[in-house]
Amino acid sequence: MNNIQKALKNGQSIWLDSISRDMLRSGGLQEFVDLGVTGVTSNPSIFDKAIADSDIYDESILEYAEGGADPQSIFERLAVDDIRDAADVLRPVYDGAGRRDGFVSIEVSPTLADDTDGTVNEAHRLWDAIDRPNVMIKVPGTAAGLPAIKALISEGINVNVTLLFAIDAYRAAANAYIEGLSAYAKSGRGNTGSVASVASFFVSRVDTSVDNALPEGHDLRGKIGIANAKAAYAEFGEMFDRKLGGGGSFFPLHTTGAQVQRPLWASTGVKNPNYPDTLYIDGLMGPDTVNTVPEATMKALLDHGKPGVELTRGLDQARSQLNALSEAGVSLSAITDDLLTAGVKAFADSYASLLGRIDQKLKALTV
Repeated sequence: MNNIQKALKNGQSIWLDSISRDMLRSGGLQEFVDLGVTGVTSNPSIFDKAIADSDIYDESILEYAEGGADPQSIFERLAVDDIRDAADVLRPVYDGAGRRDGFVSIEVSPTLADDTDGTVNEAHRLWDAIDRPNVMIKVPGTAAGLPAIKALISEGINVNVTLLFAIDAYRAAANAYIEGLSAYAKSGRGNTGSVASVASFFVSRVDTSVDNALPEGHDLRGKIGIANAKAAYAEFGEMFDRKLGGGGSFFPLHTTGAQVQRPLWASTGVKNPNYPDTLYIDGLMGPDTVNTVPEATMKALLDHGKPGVELTRGLDQARSQLNALSEAGVSLSAITDDLLTAGVKAFADSYASLLGRIDQKLKALTV
């Protein structure tokens, strides 16, 4: 087995943090699936790069612009096409995993991060347009996003909760899923086991911010991203304890065949060249989890990754490191608050850049 397949055997799904029409048409995505990749994520930055690096979208941009469609409408149609095609490639994985893997994620507009109703409405539109059961709608774990997550899950729509940095935010996202799924179960609309969700907990950005707040050479540098994720995983274990009497709030749902909301480790490409390039892969491998991996990091994982269950070890040490950070005068909560604000802005900026690129392409193609 290769390292992706070994990770899957240990309970972690490896998803590709990239998508492009060229990858779909060339068979590149199928090659990743053949290696053991079981999912794909997308965001405005990924689509922006895909459209910038290729002319493969040009024909569709021209077609979709007929009748005066604006760049936002054009992009949505382009994204729906690619996500639908990716979902079809991954459909055998989804069916083979009993509807518990094989997903493709698409994000609602980042401009809706503070708009609950707008998020729900756009999620419905994307879900209906793509019309594939193995799609997840990405919704940010903001104050406005949480009720949207609960509402969407209660209607049987799969959700990828994104932009989670803090333990409290992770807990709130998990509760939104549990509450939404409880409502879905009570509604009698369908089988709870058909509804899936992941909670995307960001890692490397935490280390970048913490490292900047610590003096050079401090022994906590490069440690807090993984420590924070391990603490979140411990929360997952408590909330989704599936044993009778285990105390987990998910237990009654488990008896109906419902799926746990898996923690997904996001932002796992290493940003500091002094750190091992598989730092956030090897250190966060464990059962009932997902890791979204950029292509360059995927190659490193295949070449020299160390699949195991490191995520299940060292919780006491992780908590000690988090305590030591506070004692060093660095507020992790302030950092994660700032990261959420910056993350929402960065996604909105990427979205604006993407729409601008489509507009530029359209003008160039119609000259």
